[in-house]
Amino acid sequence: MLGLKWRLSLLLCIVVCGTYGQVAGVNGWVKSKDNQALEGATVRVRQHEIRATRTDASGQYAIANLPPGQYSVEAQLMGYKSQQRTIRVVANAPITVNFNLEEAAEHIEQVEVTGQSKTKEMLQSGFNVNVIETKQYANTNADINQILNRSTGVRVREQGGLGSNYSFSINGMSGNHIKFFIDGVPIEAYGSGMSFNNIPVNIVERIEVYKGVIPAHLTSDALGGAVNIITKRDRRKSIDASYSYGSFNTHRAALSGSYTDPKKGLHVNVNSFYNYSDNDYRMYSNPAARVYLDVVNPSNSNQFDTIASAKRFHDAYRSYMTQVEAGISGKRWADVFVLGLTYNNVYNEVQTGATQQKVYGHVFETSRSIVPSLRYRKENLFTDGLSATIFANFANDRSIVTDTSSYRVYRWDGRPDNYFPEAGEINLTKSIQHYNGYNSLVQTMLNYAINSKQTVNLTHSFTGNHRKSYNEIDPFNHTFRQNNRVNRHVAGLNYMHDFFDKKWRNQLFSKYYHFSGQVENADSSNTRQAKSYLGYGAASSYIFSNGLGLKTSYEHAYRLPTLVELFGNGVDVYPNAGLVPESSDNYNLGVFYNAVMQDKHGIYASAAIFYRNADNYIHRTPPGVVSGSSESFSQYYNYGGIQVEGAEAEITYSYGNLLKLTANASYESAVDREQYVRGTNRVKVTYGNRLPDKPWLYGNTDFIIGKNDLLGAGTRLEFNWFMQYVNEYSTTWSKLGDRSTNYYIPTQWIQNVGLTYSLKQGLYNFTLECRNLTDQIAYDNSKLQKPGRSISMKFRYNLNIH
Repeated sequence: MLGLKWRLSLLLCIVVCGTYGQVAGVNGWVKSKDNQALEGATVRVRQHEIRATRTDASGQYAIANLPPGQYSVEAQLMGYKSQQRTIRVVANAPITVNFNLEEAAEHIEQVEVTGQSKTKEMLQSGFNVNVIETKQYANTNADINQILNRSTGVRVREQGGLGSNYSFSINGMSGNHIKFFIDGVPIEAYGSGMSFNNIPVNIVERIEVYKGVIPAHLTSDALGGAVNIITKRDRRKSIDASYSYGSFNTHRAALSGSYTDPKKGLHVNVNSFYNYSDNDYRMYSNPAARVYLDVVNPSNSNQFDTIASAKRFHDAYRSYMTQVEAGISGKRWADVFVLGLTYNNVYNEVQTGATQQKVYGHVFETSRSIVPSLRYRKENLFTDGLSATIFANFANDRSIVTDTSSYRVYRWDGRPDNYFPEAGEINLTKSIQHYNGYNSLVQTMLNYAINSKQTVNLTHSFTGNHRKSYNEIDPFNHTFRQNNRVNRHVAGLNYMHDFFDKKWRNQLFSKYYHFSGQVENADSSNTRQAKSYLGYGAASSYIFSNGLGLKTSYEHAYRLPTLVELFGNGVDVYPNAGLVPESSDNYNLGVFYNAVMQDKHGIYASAAIFYRNADNYIHRTPPGVVSGSSESFSQYYNYGGIQVEGAEAEITYSYGNLLKLTANASYESAVDREQYVRGTNRVKVTYGNRLPDKPWLYGNTDFIIGKNDLLGAGTRLEFNWFMQYVNEYSTTWSKLGDRSTNYYIPTQWIQNVGLTYSLKQGLYNFTLECRNLTDQIAYDNSKLQKPGRSISMKFRYNLNIH
C-alpha cells in the first residue's frame, strides 16, 4: 500500500505543478433580464475560427488563449434572444463581457442542452463517474434501478418483481457502502417508502453514478460509491404524464410538471407516481441450478414432493408518492426560495425469506411518510462569486410489520404447514411491530469562485434519526423495544483549480465525519457512543486537443454504521452498539475519448481500473449464528476487511439521431483479506476467497435505431434491443461453492426489446415492451427467482416549453 506521506505529496503535486500564465482572453457572466444566472448558455468568440464554451451554475464563463485582434462575442440560450458584442483583445489584457439575455417566444423543444452540457463536464472530470441521460429511456416502462443496471460497473440484484428488496453494487462494493441521493439529498431523508425500485424514469432528468471516490458536495458517508438522481423541476412550462399496464397485473403511472413565471418569479413543481403489481409470476423447479419447489406429500405429512412450477400467491405491491413545491425566484434576497411537501405510502406483501425455500403466506409491511422541506439559493451573497444553497426537511416515517399467521411455514402450492396458535411466520410468537421514525436533515453549501480558474466549496450536512418501536400484540414485552437516536455531521471542503483553459482540472477535498448514538435497552439502561473521523482525497483530469482524456482519483473514505446495524430492527436483526465505522482507500485510473466526425458520427469510449482496500468491514451474520437467538435472527459485526480490484470499459457509437449502440463490460474481484480467525493464529478457510453472492464478470449491450418522419411529418419510430450477460458465480465463498452444489448460479443472458411510436415531435408516445424475451429462469440474490417474460404497453404525453 502507498504510505500516507507519499499520498499527501502526490495530492500536493497535482495542484502546485501547474504553471500560471497571464494570457489574453474574455470572461464574464450570462444572466436573464431579472438578473438570474443562466447555466448552460453557449458563449462563442468568432474571428477566423470559432471558440466556444458554456456557462456554469453561477452563469460564469471564460475563454482564454486569444491572440490580439478584433472579435465578435455571442451568447445564446434556448428560450432567450441571442446577443452579440464586438471586442478588441490586447496582449496580456483579459476583457470582461457580461450579457443580460431577453426571453424569446415560447417554443416546444425536446433536447435538453443544459443537461448535455453538464453531462460532458462531469464525464471529463477526474471522478470515475457514469452520467445517464434519461431522455432515451423516458418512453420505456423502466424504473431507476433497471436503468442503472445497464451502466458500467453497476449491478442491481433484485429479490423479485416490482417493489422487491434489492442489493446495489458498484465496482464490487455493495449494500450500505453505496449511498443514494435525490437532487443531492440523501434518499433516507424522504422516508422508507422512497426507493430507486419504485421511482419511474419519467420524473428524472439524469442519473450520476460515482464509483469509489465521492465529491465533497455529496455530504454523506459513502464508502464505495454514490448514485444521485436529478429530477425535473424549475422549468418554464412542462408536463410529463404516463401510464402503463403489463403482465402480472402491473400498473404504473407518473406525472411530472413545472411552471415558472419569470416576470413574477413564481415556481411550482409537481412530481408524482403510482405503482401496483400482483407480482404473481410463475416459479419453476430448475434441476440445472439445483432449485426445487417443495410441497407436503398429501398422503404423508412427514414427506415432501417437488412440483414443476407454481404461481407466487402473496407478493402484491403498491406504492404512491406526491411531491409539491411552490416558491419564488429572482428576488434581491433570494434567487430561489421554495417550500415543499412530500407524501409516500407503501403496501408490500412478503412472499419469501432470504431464500425461496422459506415461503411466507401472511406477512406484510406497510409504511407512510410525510416530509415538509425548504430549499434556498442565493448567488453573489455579500460579494460577487459567493453563492449559498440551503436544504432542510423533516420526515415523519411510520411503518408496520404484521406477522400474525398461526402457521410456521407455507408451501409453494399455497398451503400452510405446522400450525401453532400463538406462532408467527418470522417470529416464534405473533407480532404487529410498529416503527415510528423522525428524521431531520439540514444541508448547507457555500461556493466561492475566486476567479475563472479557482473555486472553493464548503458543505455541511446534519442528519438526525430517532426511532421508537413496540409490538402491538404484546406491548409489555420489552425484548425488542426500540428508543434509538443517531445523529450525524458530515462536512466537506473542496478546492478546484483549472489549468490551460480547463484542459487540466484538479480537485482536493477533505471530509469530516461525526456520529453519536444512543439506545434504550430492555433493562432501561442506555448504551451510547460518539466518534469523529477525517477523510480526504483528490481528483484530476487532463483533456488533450484530439478528445482523448486521462483521469485519476483517490479517497480515504469512511462509512458510519446505520441505525439498524447499531440497534437492530426488532424483527430479524439483533443490536450491536459496539460497531465502529468502516474505512477504505479507493483508487481509480481511467482514460476516455470523445469525438464527433463529419457532424453525424459520434464515438465515446472509456476504460478504467480500480482498487479498494476496506477495513473494519461491517458484515451480517447468517440467520441463527447469534448466540441465544432463534434461527431467523442475525447481527452485524466488524471484521478485518476486503480487497477489491477490477477493470471496466464502455464504448458508444452514434450516427445522428438514427442509431446508437452501447457495449460495456465489468470485471471485479472482491476477496476476504482477513488472514486469521479472530483471536487465533489459524488461517481462515475463506482467506483470499471471493465474497459470497457477488457477480464478478458481467456486461451489457444496448442498441437503439429510429427514424424521424417515417410515418408522417413529426413522427418517429424507434426500436430498442437490450441484452445483459452475467457470468456464473457462487452464492457462498468461492472456495466453498462448486458447480455441482446448490450454491452456484449459472450463466445468464437476459434480453429486452421495445418499440416506440411518437407523434407531433414527441408530444404523444406509445411503447410496446417485452422483458426477458426468451423467458429465461433468472436469479440474483441467493437464488431468488426473478420474473419471467413480461409484456407491457405505455402511453406518455410530454410537453416541454423552455
